[in-house]
Amino acid sequence: MKVVYIALDPLKYPRIRKHNSSLKKLDWVNFEVMIPRLRIIPRGASLPKRLLFAIVNYTTIILQIFLIKADIFWVANCPDILAIPLVMRRKNYLLEYRSPWSIELESEVGKGPLVRLAQIIEKTVLKNALAITLTTSKLSKNVTIFHKPMFVIPNYPTKNFKAPISAEMFKKKNNVENNEKIVLFVGKLSHVEGADMFPDIIKNVLNKVNCVFWIVGDGPLLPFLRKFEEKLNKRVRLFGWQPHKDIPNFINAADVCIVPRHPSKHSHFYNEENLFKLGEYMYFSKPIVACGIAESCEYLLVNKNEMDKGIIQALKGKTPVSKPKSWEEQSEKMVFKLFNWLKLNLS
Repeated sequence: MKVVYIALDPLKYPRIRKHNSSLKKLDWVNFEVMIPRLRIIPRGASLPKRLLFAIVNYTTIILQIFLIKADIFWVANCPDILAIPLVMRRKNYLLEYRSPWSIELESEVGKGPLVRLAQIIEKTVLKNALAITLTTSKLSKNVTIFHKPMFVIPNYPTKNFKAPISAEMFKKKNNVENNEKIVLFVGKLSHVEGADMFPDIIKNVLNKVNCVFWIVGDGPLLPFLRKFEEKLNKRVRLFGWQPHKDIPNFINAADVCIVPRHPSKHSHFYNEENLFKLGEYMYFSKPIVACGIAESCEYLLVNKNEMDKGIIQALKGKTPVSKPKSWEEQSEKMVFKLFNWLKLNLS
């Protein structure tokens, strides 16, 4: 069975590598990924220019999808329009429903004809999918009305997500004193990821607890945070972008990990199943404090304005630690269940 995975920017998705590693264990499946031949990435462009570049990108990849051959296609939504050529060709496809495209588009451009078109496309591709795969169970209520087989495949880390350096050695390497605790953030330094909340959160915590804040990542708010870092005399460390292989060292050394996000219309769709960094924090059984996402027993969920109080509570050991979950033990089983179902229904 030849399976081709389609996404707008597949090289950015670690999840695809996980699918590939799991499906290599099934000798009757040939898994391939379609790499878009043209991909224009606008940097700092205005909204009209971004929309123009998006139209060019979508047009070229859609033409490519029309030409590719496979027994079954696996399409990552957002944008859902990538499945339209397969609807038109009447091909069997799975829809990897990662997030509600129309809602995300509305938050970007506001209500209007583009969003209404996205809603129509979203319903069309869900209606015509052979089955739907989900990154989180929180999305299931969005698709139950289509009466399709659903397979929840959480985005947990693989078992090789190990820290090559001990926590003590890594702390010593980064000049952390023995009595200092570490609060860690890993992710994109953007408004969506809550990076603009850092100054207030950090000031309030540092006034009450002896700790340091480690911020690992890059993004548009990095220059703003650099100025803030300079004022706090090594109580805040901005590490910038780091290779993924080094991320376990940071998490392993941390005492508390944080996920500060602004509340939005789709906050309730995000939890430890689909937020990659949450699963990585959990893999090391770290206490986690979060806001702007769904409730879960794996982390302390607080109001946006109470992140500092939640962090202090976690630093004092008054919050439960998370439970580690891996791709092999949880997600891979669902991948195998999905493909055994396909084998039965397509034979």
